[in-house]
Amino acid sequence: MGKVEESKLQDDLRTRQLEYLVQRFGKKILKLAYYHLRDRQQAEDIVQEVFCRVYQNLDSFRQESSYYTWIYRITVNLCKDYLRSAYYRRIIPWSDFRYLDNLRKSEERMFEAVEGGDVFRKVMDLPLKYRTVTALYYFEEMTTQEISQVLNIKENAVRTRLTRARKILRDLLMRGETSHGRQQTGRTTPRSQKSS
Repeated sequence: MGKVEESKLQDDLRTRQLEYLVQRFGKKILKLAYYHLRDRQQAEDIVQEVFCRVYQNLDSFRQESSYYTWIYRITVNLCKDYLRSAYYRRIIPWSDFRYLDNLRKSEERMFEAVEGGDVFRKVMDLPLKYRTVTALYYFEEMTTQEISQVLNIKENAVRTRLTRARKILRDLLMRGETSHGRQQTGRTTPRSQKSS
């Protein structure tokens, strides 16, 4: 077999391997990117970039971790790079773009409602470091050890963030239930107590 045929065979093998990885992890990677960015279109762009990098580096993958962990780590790093980038931090005169920003936010809220309703939306409102570990733990059912590998933080840090996130969520949900009750009745005390 000649070098050209061997090269074509390797490219075909890599392409099939990439197709398998996209099929297996594509939706999870999209969710992970969304958990970080809260922008579906940007998350989709990150997913494309992730799989481009996976394809380019398939031959150099050393199998020190699973494909799952490797791809998740690429995703997290690209999301962090994007959030630190000049493009993301660029100042835009929002007064001119309020309508577009409100439209985008309402589209994102619709996506969040479809994904998991009120609790999902509350999780997505958490600060990034709590949102990510909570989403990976509860929605993606990853262990604290897997999360620590993916995010490249200590397992104790994952547990601490989960504990703090649960407390914040509990407070948010309690406030939401209280304010919801007031909105419904318009009263803070039951009718029978008021007339006494």
